[in-house]
Amino acid sequence: MKYTANAPQGFKYKLKRTVKKIVQPFRISEKDKGKLLYNKFLSMPVNDKFIFYEAFAGLGILDNPRAIFKYLLNQEDFKSYTHIWSVENPELAADNISEFSSLDNVIIVKRESEDYYKYLATSKYLINNSTFGYYFEKRNSQVYINTWHGVPTKYMGYEHTAERVENARGPARNFLLADYLVSANQFMTEVMYKRAYKLDGLFQGKILELGHPRSDAIINPNTLDVHRKLNTAGIHTDKKIILYAPTWKGTLYNNLDYNVEDFKKTVAKLSENIDTEHYRIYLRVHYFLYKILANDPELRPMLIPFTIDTNELLSVVDVLISDYSSIFFDFLATKKPILFYVPDLEEYQSGRGLYVPVSRLPGYVSSNINDISITLGNICTSELVNPIREKYLERYSKLHEDMSQWCIYNDDGNSCKRLVDVVFRREPVSELEGDGVYSVINGLEAHKEKILICVNTNYNDMTFYENLRKKLESYEYRTTDVTILTTSFTDTKYKVYFNNNIPKEVRVLVWYALPYVTKYNQKFFKREIKRSLGNVRFDEVLMEGTLTEYWAEFGNAIKKL
Repeated sequence: MKYTANAPQGFKYKLKRTVKKIVQPFRISEKDKGKLLYNKFLSMPVNDKFIFYEAFAGLGILDNPRAIFKYLLNQEDFKSYTHIWSVENPELAADNISEFSSLDNVIIVKRESEDYYKYLATSKYLINNSTFGYYFEKRNSQVYINTWHGVPTKYMGYEHTAERVENARGPARNFLLADYLVSANQFMTEVMYKRAYKLDGLFQGKILELGHPRSDAIINPNTLDVHRKLNTAGIHTDKKIILYAPTWKGTLYNNLDYNVEDFKKTVAKLSENIDTEHYRIYLRVHYFLYKILANDPELRPMLIPFTIDTNELLSVVDVLISDYSSIFFDFLATKKPILFYVPDLEEYQSGRGLYVPVSRLPGYVSSNINDISITLGNICTSELVNPIREKYLERYSKLHEDMSQWCIYNDDGNSCKRLVDVVFRREPVSELEGDGVYSVINGLEAHKEKILICVNTNYNDMTFYENLRKKLESYEYRTTDVTILTTSFTDTKYKVYFNNNIPKEVRVLVWYALPYVTKYNQKFFKREIKRSLGNVRFDEVLMEGTLTEYWAEFGNAIKKL
């Protein structure tokens, strides 16, 4: 069928859009002017030797993108390439970016500045460990590599117990746009990409199981350089480092679940039994928590600046204390002691959920801070040969070995090289060097009928959502793959009902209107479809809710692909 908006609504809609377009240059906000510029930059040619990087929404030159970047900098066949880094706050990240900012082929741009939009639109290669904004369009001539930022320990995406759709929407859209997804191992591919973000049956790109690029910094450490950075930041390296690195426990909206005074008591207790002549405790926390703890005079000297890359830091850490953070997966390669302090284990398991059972964690696990402190003290003594430490490592050696075999089996210090060989040099996986189990998975197509349902959520009517739920429950999901594309909800009550009552087999993607008005034509809608859905092709397209001119044309454009 052909979708058509009703005439009165279509006329009003066109009139409203015409007026908006006329007043747009005078009414558009400063923030949205950049997105309008981005739209214009998308018509400029793509530069085949531009590589654009972003990590943690512009926090700095960090993580997997940093590792790939550093590898490329040292390769003769990439000397003519220009590297562009997106940084949210160049002043706060000055220590981090100064390492490379003097290089002629490195450009630092402020995130969401005019230059940011220009290079995002015109760089051949795009490398991100998180997500680009809702306005992002991957052009056909661009190559998007999403590396993500860790092997999951806690429920992710659509499996997140508290924020199912909210947690999945940004990553799911970005993953569908990506040409390559980097996976540390088969577990990450199966559990996170295929299941948690429901890419199975839909993803059109390639998944690279070639190892974690950022782990190269642990396998091939530059200890002197890391110590220099730490000393410059005021972190003493004359003693061995115990790193306490709890996971992020806020929400998507930066609401913190940490009590600073309780946190200080925990840190004090951890320090109680260690040999302070030979050990110091330092803290690696999420950036949002870092900003709060940095205001505390007692904790400030213990904080490792976010500008120091985590994996480079781990290469000089002697003992790690964590909880549900994926940092411990990377630390496995050091074969050093790990302790797990989990004071809220039952609450966390029921409220968020864990992929890795506590019984499989490769170290002492306790919810009692006194027990953790005593165990830590027994491990961290002045003895050159500490029999208790040796017994500790021996006690957990089987768990450590088992986890290493399924988690870091490809982390041999050459993960960056393999990624560059496959993506940039176009070498076949069969010719890659190394003893790992390397795999390039070409798409995740499934033999199911793929149905797209576009839902305009302007309806503030519970009957509408109840009928939609019944319709979704009627599908046979063994043979049918259903994707819902919704507009943003205006009423929280209906959003909560919708998110909590749709079948778990259904993936939900959220459509966001662009903050500017442009000409509606076939070219525009092809771009809108790709912005929202990547390169996915559907067998059937259905519309639920008010059928505006936009959604009528959107549906018709999908059918023409």
